[in-house]
Amino acid sequence: MDDNSCGGNLAYAPLPQLLLRLWEKKRSGLLRLHKEDTTRILSFSKGDLALTDISFPAEEFQAKLVEAEILSGEEIEATRAYALEKNISFTRGLIERGILSPSRVWELLAGFWLESLFPLFDWPEGEYAFDSGGELSEAHILMTIASLEFILQGIRRMANSSLIEASLPAEPESLQILSPGHAGLLRLAPHEKYLLSVLRHSPRLQDLYAQSQLGKKETQKALFSLVQLGLAGFRQPRNKFKPASELSSGEAEKIWAEFNDKCSYIYKYISKEIGPVALNVLEKALEEVKPRPGPPLQSLELRTDGRVELKPVSLLSLNFANPESRTAFIQFLNEILVAEVLAVKKTLGDNHEATLVRNLERIGEQG
Repeated sequence: MDDNSCGGNLAYAPLPQLLLRLWEKKRSGLLRLHKEDTTRILSFSKGDLALTDISFPAEEFQAKLVEAEILSGEEIEATRAYALEKNISFTRGLIERGILSPSRVWELLAGFWLESLFPLFDWPEGEYAFDSGGELSEAHILMTIASLEFILQGIRRMANSSLIEASLPAEPESLQILSPGHAGLLRLAPHEKYLLSVLRHSPRLQDLYAQSQLGKKETQKALFSLVQLGLAGFRQPRNKFKPASELSSGEAEKIWAEFNDKCSYIYKYISKEIGPVALNVLEKALEEVKPRPGPPLQSLELRTDGRVELKPVSLLSLNFANPESRTAFIQFLNEILVAEVLAVKKTLGDNHEATLVRNLERIGEQG
């Protein structure tokens, strides 16, 4: 993957996670999603979702207007002919012909556009490819919606409870509350704020499900939202890495060695269950995490023994004198481990995930 394009499968990076990554990097361009015989194109402008005449399904919109009895079939056909004659868009034709006011057209566009995109959140898998391809012309951008708000709305509309459950840790495991820089931009609903408060005092999921007044299904949906938006995450093992503020180059090498011991164990664990294909599963998990930091941490490669190698530079070339670099380094290693554990969970199930997490904690204790 480079700075201009990326690709993968939603099975390893759910749509909310992908949208958050594009927003964090302020990307502009086109995201193509494909599953079986369905392809959708989403446009982005500086990280936010953009409605453009390139990505908008005009024919579906026209059919919806007739179905909702907002316009007749005759009005649709007449406007199509007018737009074709004038070489303009269908929506502009509606306004120029005086059929609908500009405010009504934009209201209908926004409603249809969002309703057509929400089902994508329920896709358990599907290929995706993002291409920056240059900035979008302002004349072609009809409106934008903040990606953070769209993610919240999309998750609230989700119906695929299996996808939500598969993306969460096993019930014996715990989560912790996180404070990302964008936390203040999120407009959580009252029930989501409530769950965040309960999670603060009951981090173990089994206890959380028992105590939450939302019921287990809605608790999992709200929890999925908190995790995908970075407000909650895996609780660090008891042998967590040394605080970034105290990290030296020598200590970084020890952390890297411990990290790779864990990666090697994960590979050995999953390969005993599914054989050589285990390497492919972990490679996909690593590929989904690699784009998040800047260089040189993007140049990671998975070795045949499950360990991670930093190429073409060495660990010593990293700038640990910078507090931000130290924090990013530790956070990135933890993200890789979380991604690999989730890959095991999706492949083998909750029981294997719980066993794996307990065994990973012992690796650090033995050191």
